Amino acid sequence: MEAPDFRLQDISHKSFRFADLKGEKLTVLVFWATWSGNSQKALRQMQELQRTYANSGLSVIAINVDRQEMNETVLTSIRQLVEQQQITLPVLLDQGLRVFNDYGVIAVPSLVVLDSKRVIRRELSGYPLLGADELKRYLEATLEDKPLAVPHAVAGYQPDKKAVRLWNMGRSSMKSERMAAQAEGWFKKAIAADPDFTLPYLSLGALYYRQHRLAEAQQQFETVLQRKPDNALALGSLGQLLLDRGDLAGAEQRLNAALRADESYLPGYYLLGVVKGRQKEFEQALVWFKQAEARNPREYKLFVYRGQLFEERGNLAAATADYRKALELIVEQP
Repeated sequence: MEAPDFRLQDISHKSFRFADLKGEKLTVLVFWATWSGNSQKALRQMQELQRTYANSGLSVIAINVDRQEMNETVLTSIRQLVEQQQITLPVLLDQGLRVFNDYGVIAVPSLVVLDSKRVIRRELSGYPLLGADELKRYLEATLEDKPLAVPHAVAGYQPDKKAVRLWNMGRSSMKSERMAAQAEGWFKKAIAADPDFTLPYLSLGALYYRQHRLAEAQQQFETVLQRKPDNALALGSLGQLLLDRGDLAGAEQRLNAALRADESYLPGYYLLGVVKGRQKEFEQALVWFKQAEARNPREYKLFVYRGQLFEERGNLAAATADYRKALELIVEQP
């Protein structure tokens, strides 16, 4: 699918559009943060590829997503890391995390590979070792015009373009409270246009969940899993729904399956923390919350859930600290 365009400023406050920095063949967007351990590794490896293939049509753009608001303190820490790590890639600042949200990023770092027409060809969340190696081979093969240059997605199923447009209309509608009522119709039209296109089912399920229409939401998530049993988002969404219904065993099974399918699926970690807390396994619950925080300390939901766990156990000081942290993160959101 065609990716959203954007205009962002770099660390010197100069403004750039995607077209100003894109590669002739491929462009890699690296969503990174100073607080993410794997981000520096991803930046170093992508910078090395940039040096090797700059004359072969590759461009790498580092998009920093440290915080919603980039004040001078945050900018200073970003500049210091860029200098210390000798990062020569263009570093853009995602003020308000709008590009982060437009691209549906769920973990940091995340990489998105676009072709010359801004069509998404590959994505990688969390930069796991196996996925990073596979992505590197794909980039090298494409830039060297080897047979592996054809992405798996292109060689296999491609969603109907009309269905994609209808789904995007639904997503746009959901961003506005005034237009949200129309989203259901757009998603259903997308499904009718291409029943094998799973994203409209997921979006429709999320809409039903938000409207507390849990039976209908569950039906959409299960439909996705009938087509793609290892879809992490469908597994995780179903796990949260079962958790809300009090089915702890069912929720735990789905959430563990989601993490097996995609170890970067952040909600899986803190929701398993909730499950273990309700199963009275307090120490194990804290382990899951700690893993979630290590992956993204800017996710306010994990602090809300952990605060609730502390409150239930009577540790009001710890609960207050977590609630305060969650509130700070919520206030920063656009």
